[in-house]
Amino acid sequence: MRCRFVILIILAVFAIPALGQTQTPRIPRMPDGKPNLTGLWQALGTANWDIRDHIAQPGPFIQLGAVGAMPGGQGIVEGGEIPYKPEAAAKQKENFRDRLKLDPEVKCYMPGVPRGTYMPFPLQIIQSQKDIAIAYEYATSNRVINMGKPREAQVDTWMGTSNGHWEGETLVVDVTGLNGQSWFDRS
Repeated sequence: MRCRFVILIILAVFAIPALGQTQTPRIPRMPDGKPNLTGLWQALGTANWDIRDHIAQPGPFIQLGAVGAMPGGQGIVEGGEIPYKPEAAAKQKENFRDRLKLDPEVKCYMPGVPRGTYMPFPLQIIQSQKDIAIAYEYATSNRVINMGKPREAQVDTWMGTSNGHWEGETLVVDVTGLNGQSWFDRS
């Protein structure tokens, strides 16, 4: 299984300009001038519920009221929809219907890629000149993004084998060797 994910670096600094002067925010840099992502991060959004644009929905058990309900939110899929083949769309609907017994998160399995990045749990990035390590709080998952000569996946795993490179200010990561068992989100 092969996926390509682009991690966009968006840093916003909110400051009140002193005496009408504006200051350009300083993005931390590595010695080679590339952005330095080292730090603690956490996604704030609703992509963990559904990576597509979505409206609020009730939880699976009406008796529990709002417990387990899905908040509405903007997705992270460009264009809002995934162009599923008919059999994949049917599988996605089946998975959603039976999510309480099928979702890997319910079973406390590793989140996989890209899901681990936008779950509502912190993650830590440690960046060197050769690699970028990501330690996820959820299920103590981790991955290393190789920034050198691309490596082939030796075996299929939950987090796959990641090879990255910079395109300007954008970190582009190709992931191969995924085991095919992780979900994009809870839906």
